[in-house]
Amino acid sequence: MRGKVLIVDDYSDWRNMLSGLLEREGHQAEVVGTLDAALTYINENNDLDLVVLDIRLVETEENNEDGMHLLAEIRKRLSFTRVIMVTGYGTMETQRRAFREFQAFDFFSKGQFDSEEFRRSFQEAIEISIRDRKAWKDKKFIRDQKYERWQRDKDDPAR
Repeated sequence: MRGKVLIVDDYSDWRNMLSGLLEREGHQAEVVGTLDAALTYINENNDLDLVVLDIRLVETEENNEDGMHLLAEIRKRLSFTRVIMVTGYGTMETQRRAFREFQAFDFFSKGQFDSEEFRRSFQEAIEISIRDRKAWKDKKFIRDQKYERWQRDKDDPAR
């Protein structure tokens, strides 16, 4: 399954490496380096399957958690989109918060990054996102069909 992915990281090396991994697997990857660019992209693309997201998007600010703010925004706006966090500064508390509060799909440390494990994780996340979106569309179609039939039957009692 081909997925649509947004990569948000302030380091171009990481953006390029991650997009290369995804594109080699046949996925469409867009890369941005700031919170504002990510929000702009999300506003224009509501069909993302996966966002790969760094926690600290401004490296010089030690307490910067723009990635966590973006994760919260994604959860509000894009219910089918899965998010994988990738960070060099994640603490256990940050990781737990990402999972508990915002239902992050997975969490990787840049210091101990395993590209094969990441590949398995993003494949699974994309498959789940695509499957859930399709199931929702199918259910909506069935509900709409039942409603239309009910409207016809209600308007034409002879049926």
